[in-house]
Amino acid sequence: MSDMRPHTELNQEPVVETGGPTGPEGGGPPRKTRSKSQFQIAWEQFRKHRIAGIGLWILALMYLVTAFAGFLAPYGINEYRTRPSSAFQPPTQVHWIDPDTGRLTRPFVYDVTQERDPVTFQRVYVEDTSQKYPIRFFVRRPNHEYSILGLFTSDLKLFGVDDPARVFLWGTNNLGKDVFSRVLYGGQVSLTIGILAVWVSLVLGLLFGGLAGFYGGWVDEFVMRLIEVLSAIPGLFLLVVLASLLQDPRNPLAQAFGLQMNSAQTFLMIVVVLGFVGWGGLARTIRSLILSIREMDYAQAAKALGAGEGRILWRHLLPATASYVIVDLTLTIPGFILTETGLSFIGLGPSEVDTASWGMLLKDATDRGISIQFVPWLLIPGVPIFLAVLCWNLVGDGLRDAMDPRKRR
Repeated sequence: MSDMRPHTELNQEPVVETGGPTGPEGGGPPRKTRSKSQFQIAWEQFRKHRIAGIGLWILALMYLVTAFAGFLAPYGINEYRTRPSSAFQPPTQVHWIDPDTGRLTRPFVYDVTQERDPVTFQRVYVEDTSQKYPIRFFVRRPNHEYSILGLFTSDLKLFGVDDPARVFLWGTNNLGKDVFSRVLYGGQVSLTIGILAVWVSLVLGLLFGGLAGFYGGWVDEFVMRLIEVLSAIPGLFLLVVLASLLQDPRNPLAQAFGLQMNSAQTFLMIVVVLGFVGWGGLARTIRSLILSIREMDYAQAAKALGAGEGRILWRHLLPATASYVIVDLTLTIPGFILTETGLSFIGLGPSEVDTASWGMLLKDATDRGISIQFVPWLLIPGVPIFLAVLCWNLVGDGLRDAMDPRKRR
């Protein structure tokens, strides 16, 4: 006879009694052991996937670093933007050997001055070795406070140097802004937007896909036709149109209704639009899963015992799709990250005045009227983009193998 217990009970860890010796005579009551749940087994399988584990650790480090960007970054997002003498300054050379004694010493830098090469007329930076500026750790900058996770503010920085010297680990852009600091701050936008957008997609996909698969009939027809309509609208095209209408102060629509958006509103719009146009594929898969799951014994038993339709759908059917949903989310996030990067790259992301994103930083390498061979450090923001997308795909691949019973060993 098939098991007719509700699905929520089947997901619990059953207690299994096993006989065995408990004393010198080998007698005694049977021992109780607990079998492993589906997610415990999947986690053990995921831990065996070493590449996916490495990707997970790298992602955790990246999110941790960007969360504390204000502490780790020596300068603010737009600090020193009015210093033309610092434009396109190469990465600051950190010295570890004292030139006077030839011995290892605490790290220090020199101040630099801008000159022109008499032959090529290119801008060059020359170190002024008359005075050393040691790199200090845990320094206070009273006029440069920042917020950590929106919980508290501080002016403590991990490292810094005394004026007039500067420490630009990854050089500067055309406005003299520190690339290292802006990359750390940019991760707060580029990494967060994928997770937030995927939550919008998750809620809509589970809601409409679950309703379509559970009720069928006209509800199913309506949801499927709605998905087809949304699939015909390119998400990138929609974002370009909205950003063009709402970000241009000369646009009559923006002037008439006061729709000019700041960086926070632009960020929110990108999240909502990406999630709104990206839930169709998830909803279709959830619908197909619900169509098969609703005919299983535990679902029929819950219905026979008088459980309401909402309880059956939300407590018994949708939780059974969790394994697929988790994998789908990890594989969707990198797509959203790349979309936001592309929008910022073409100038339709958050405003450059009060925020930064990795796509916006890559734009500096292409539209500043200078050959990239002279400022290769402007390509550095592409490295975290590559790492984030690669690691999310590795984690998704590892979860897909862990959730598949046929690949468990």
